[in-house]
Amino acid sequence: MKRCSFRALLILALGLALLQLVAGQDLISGVDPRYREFAHPEQDVTAAIARRDFRFIAVDRARKIVPGAEQYQRLQMVYGVKVVPQHLRLFPSASQNFSFGLRARAYAEQYNLTLATYLLAHHPKS
Repeated sequence: MKRCSFRALLILALGLALLQLVAGQDLISGVDPRYREFAHPEQDVTAAIARRDFRFIAVDRARKIVPGAEQYQRLQMVYGVKVVPQHLRLFPSASQNFSFGLRARAYAEQYNLTLATYLLAHHPKS
């Protein structure tokens, strides 16, 4: 009896561990639940424009790398740059850092291109 319950607990524990690995990314919606803040860059631009926040997003605090807006240096100087939002990640692995960097860069690129398109259409003298 004890041996059977031990096996059942072991199978249950392995199943839960595998479930966590599979649930790491929601393939149905295409949104990674660990990085929900990077899910909708176009909607975020619309909300920022409504707040009159025309700053571009940089992915590197030290070097101020602004993906998608490299050719819009003048717009960056006029409207400014903010750093991509980051939540607290305790003891991230190299893989997690790499994944975060990819997602942050893709988000910033789409956000900045959308913002630059809006600014060029609605504020052409800037």
